[in-house]
Amino acid sequence: MLAFLYYPDIEVDDPTYHLGEDIEWCMARLGDVSDVERARMRVLVARAIIDPTATREELFTALAELSGVLAVGHDE
Repeated sequence: MLAFLYYPDIEVDDPTYHLGEDIEWCMARLGDVSDVERARMRVLVARAIIDPTATREELFTALAELSGVLAVGHDE
């Protein structure tokens, strides 16, 4: 969601903005995932907020794997 609201200069234009708060907002919605997956998703979410175009496919795939929509390692 936050990647869709991408605003490249927000930290410059809004000194009250903190990337960490947006990351935590996203992480709270993941539900029950392992610490390893949580760490992986934290990195992907941060990258997607900073540069959604470069990261959206990787984040989408990771979210689909977490939800069981895609089997891990399945390339179809």
